[in-house]
Amino acid sequence: MKIKNELITIKIGKKIYEFNNLILNEYLKRFVIAQLDPSQIKSNLIKRQLCYCLLKFDTPFQGLNSNTTLKNTDFDVCILFEAVPSQFINENSVIVQYFFEIDEKSTILDYKKYSTQGVHLRNYYGKKITAIGFNSIWIDDTDLTWKVPVCAVLDTTNYNLYIQKDQGLSITRRDVITTDAEFYSGNKKLIPGPIHLAPFGIPQIINNPTIYNEDKTAYVTPYYNGFAFLHSIGLSSYKDYIDKEFVIGQDIQVYNNENELDFSKIENYLTEKAIIGVGNNIYPSLSLYPTKTTYKYLILKYKVWQVVTSGTYGDITEEIVDTGYYYYMALPLTKIGKFNFKIKYERG
Repeated sequence: MKIKNELITIKIGKKIYEFNNLILNEYLKRFVIAQLDPSQIKSNLIKRQLCYCLLKFDTPFQGLNSNTTLKNTDFDVCILFEAVPSQFINENSVIVQYFFEIDEKSTILDYKKYSTQGVHLRNYYGKKITAIGFNSIWIDDTDLTWKVPVCAVLDTTNYNLYIQKDQGLSITRRDVITTDAEFYSGNKKLIPGPIHLAPFGIPQIINNPTIYNEDKTAYVTPYYNGFAFLHSIGLSSYKDYIDKEFVIGQDIQVYNNENELDFSKIENYLTEKAIIGVGNNIYPSLSLYPTKTTYKYLILKYKVWQVVTSGTYGDITEEIVDTGYYYYMALPLTKIGKFNFKIKYERG
């Protein structure tokens, strides 16, 4: 699996600049842990939507590289609730685009004040933008409960990018996430591609009910997207069928190794006693036929989960449920006997 930042476009006034940003290891790690535990479906630690834009002024970062760990508070401000995202899923890739429009109407959090009160774009006129960061949360991450390092950063130190009066600022980023595995779904209308790579998941499958208060003067209709989690590893001679299945946590263990998922001791042995050769004294018979030897594909099975609500207006209950939908990701298999297997997450 590869994540590529295809383009970042910055528009200041009539000037347009195009860049590619640095995807930090934190973002790769988040794709790994986001596959493993449906109970974490709402956790900030697995969120991959880069809806918050962070700006650093005047003072540049030193020595930025993929191993760099940045906190939100390493930046000066965060643009709140301004991203307009779009996501497209096909059978082997997910394209995600974010658009940030920053002007005097924008809600801006100043991390030094840790406040939005009295904070406007005009407060920063004349400031040079030395770095732009992207993250899934905006909160001050000195609280370890919320600690989620920045996912991507663009160093703009060597470019003359300034906040200027009467010069609008907009930022567009487009990421492409791809996989080499072959996708199979029994319902491509609902499950169009590798949802486990889609930061926003898919539209909810199970409709949550509208919950009213007692006098029906107020109501809420919860809405939760569906997300996919790895359920099992399978062996098969076909891409759309699992013949031998190993359920994660029961039959086989998976290990989170930074930007990799590691599986050990998968067994690809003869499926039946195979006919090795035919002697001169053996003749064709209805009871004699060639059999399969080893499996041709290793298949990852992903189940789609969703938050479903119930209860009363003042006491809404949330339950994480298996929607009943799943899909396969098939990889050619050439190894025989016991072998180890890795899913590696890399930059494109």
